[in-house]
Amino acid sequence: MRSLIVAILAFLCGLQAPAFGLEMSDYYSSGMVLQRGEVNVIKGKARPGSKVSVCLDGSRVARTSVDGKGDWQLSLPPQKAGRNHLISISNDGKSIELEDVAFGDIWLCAGQSNMEYSVGMFPYADQVAKSADSKDIRFFNVESRMDGLPRKDIAGEGWLYATGDRVKDLSAVGYFFGKNLSDSLDVPVGLISVNWSGTAIEPWMSKEALEKFPEFQGVLVNSQDKYFEEVEQAFSVFRKDWDDKHYLKGEGLNEKWYSPIHDFSEWKPINLPAYWENAGLEDYDGAVWFKTSFDIPEGFEGDTLLLDLNLIDDYDIAWVNGLKVGETFGNKVWRHYKVATDDLKAKGNVLVLRVFDIGDNGGLNFHPLFASDILSGEWVYQEDYRLETDGFEVPDIVNVSPFSSISVLYNGMLAPLADMKIKGVIWYQGESNVSRAADYEKLLEAMIEDWRRTFSKPDLPFAIVQLANFNLEKDSYADSEWAELRESQQRVSDKVEQVCMATAIDLGDAYDIHPHNKQEVGRRLAEGVLSMVYDRGSCYQQGPRLEKVEYKEKSVILTFDQDLEVKGKYGYVRGFVLSGESGEFAWAKAKLLASNKVEVRANADDRPSALRYLWEDNPGEMNLYGKDSGLPAHPFRTDTLVLSTEGKHYDFD
Repeated sequence: MRSLIVAILAFLCGLQAPAFGLEMSDYYSSGMVLQRGEVNVIKGKARPGSKVSVCLDGSRVARTSVDGKGDWQLSLPPQKAGRNHLISISNDGKSIELEDVAFGDIWLCAGQSNMEYSVGMFPYADQVAKSADSKDIRFFNVESRMDGLPRKDIAGEGWLYATGDRVKDLSAVGYFFGKNLSDSLDVPVGLISVNWSGTAIEPWMSKEALEKFPEFQGVLVNSQDKYFEEVEQAFSVFRKDWDDKHYLKGEGLNEKWYSPIHDFSEWKPINLPAYWENAGLEDYDGAVWFKTSFDIPEGFEGDTLLLDLNLIDDYDIAWVNGLKVGETFGNKVWRHYKVATDDLKAKGNVLVLRVFDIGDNGGLNFHPLFASDILSGEWVYQEDYRLETDGFEVPDIVNVSPFSSISVLYNGMLAPLADMKIKGVIWYQGESNVSRAADYEKLLEAMIEDWRRTFSKPDLPFAIVQLANFNLEKDSYADSEWAELRESQQRVSDKVEQVCMATAIDLGDAYDIHPHNKQEVGRRLAEGVLSMVYDRGSCYQQGPRLEKVEYKEKSVILTFDQDLEVKGKYGYVRGFVLSGESGEFAWAKAKLLASNKVEVRANADDRPSALRYLWEDNPGEMNLYGKDSGLPAHPFRTDTLVLSTEGKHYDFD
C-alpha cells in the first residue's frame, strides 16, 4: 500500500507545472503566415510573473505579464498584406525571432484522405515540384492527435514554403487551391492542413455540437472528459498492482509461449478474422494466445517493417521471433507495431499474440477492408488464463478511434487553433459517412456552425467538395448511398450562408477512392471562393443547377440556370432515370431542347412523375456541362421518396 501511495504522489507531482523559459508552439516559426486585416494572437510560456514583449520590424507593439501558470498572450495589431516581416519576442533577456513572416490569407484544409493525400503521393509530384517556386504559398501540417478535452497547444513541424520537393508534403487539394488563389490575389496564402484519412465527420465535431442530437446522448454520457495524457499516466500507476493481480496471469508468460521454439503442435486452428466465441470458445473471457508465420514482403526495402494488426478485442501483447514488439489496451485502438528488419528473417518469422478479453466478444474480428496477408487466413490458438469477471478491476484507459470516436480530432487538432485568425475552410470529407448519408446534412450544418463558434467568426466561409464518382458503373438502376450523401452536401451549400460547393462528380475513378485529378478539384474550390469571398471571377462558380421542372404526358422538360453544352458525338444526354405510377425508376433518353433546356422522354407507357440525374455511386461518363462555366451539371432528384439511409444513425459506441 505504501508503494502505491508513493507512486500516486509521484504522479500528482508530475502534473504540476514545470519551470518555464520562453517557449512557443511549433506554429510560431519563421516563414509563418498571419491573417491580414485581423488582430492576431501571439502566445506561449515563460517564467510566471515575468514580462514578455513583442516587436514587429523593430518596433514594440505589445507587452504583458506572464500568469501564474506560465502562460502569456499578446495581440498583434491588424496589418496589410505583406512579406519579409520580422517578429521578435523577448523575455528575461532571451529572444525568439521569427523571420520572413507574411501577412496574407490563411485557409484551413480539412477532411479525410482525399484532403490529406499529399502532392508526393501522385504521379505528377516531380513535375509539380519543379515548377513550385513561389514563397507566397506556405503551409503548416497539424500533427495527427486525439484527445478527450480541447487541447490548447498546437503541434506540427512548423511553417514550410510550398517550393521544390517540400511541396510534396502538402495536401494536393490544398496546394492547387492555394496556387489558384495566390495567382489571382497576389497575396501570401497560408494553408493549414488538419486532416486524417478514413475519418467520419463526428470525430471533427465538439461535444457541444453533438449534444443537440438524440443519437449521441449515450455516447456523450460515457465519453472520457479527461486529457488522454492524464488517463495514460494514471493507468501506468494503476498497473503496478493490477498487472500481477488480474492481467499477467496464466501459464503462457511463465512458459514463454511467445518463443519461436515453443511447441505449437497441440494448438488448435482458427481462421481469421473471427471472434473466438464463433470458433469454439463460447463465454470465454481472459487470455488466449495466437500464432502465425510470415515472410518479409518480396522487394521490401527499409529498416523497419510496419505490422498492422488493426483492431483486437480487448488487450494484446505481440512478439515477433520472441521479441516483444507492442502492447495495446482497448478494442477501438488501432495496432501499428514496428519491427526492425534486423530482427526478421526472409521467411518464416513467428508472430505470437497474447489476447486478453474482459467481456463480450474477444479476438481479431477485423473488417475485410483492413485484411492483409499476415492477418487473414489460418492461425493456431491456445487458451491460457480464464478470467472470472466478478471482482475484476476494469481500468480507465484511452480506448478511442480516430475514425469514429466523437470529438477526439476536434479536441486534438482543431481546438488548439481556436485563437488563430483564418480566412476560411475548405472541406473534403464524406466517404466515411455514406452509410448514414441522410444524417450528413444536419451533421455538416452543425459542424460548420461549431467551427464558426470555435473561431469566433459567425460568417466563416466554407468551400466543400461534393464526392467524386466511385465504384463500377451498374447495368441496372439501384439506390445509391453516395448519391444521397452528395444531396446532403448540396443542401447544406444551398441553405447555409457563406458556403459554396465544388462538385467532383466527373473527376472520380471507379477503382480508386482517391482520384488523381486534384488539380481540377483545387481549381474549382478556388473559383467558388474567389466568387463567394473575394467577389471575383465568373458568376458561374458552380455547374448548371436545375431551376424548373415541367411534367408532360410522355416527357419532362428541365430548365437550368445557365446555358448548356452536351459533350460527345452522339448528342444525347446521359444519366437520367424516370419513374411513373409504378414507382420504379428506369433509364431514360434525354436531349438538349434549347440553350438551357433538356427534354427527358419516358420509355414506359405511364406518365412520368419523378426524375433523378446522376443518382448513382458512379454514373459513368457524363456529358451535360455549363457552356460558359465548363463545369458538370450537378446531381439532383425531383422526388421526395424515403432515402435508403433514412433512419441510419451513428452507432459506433
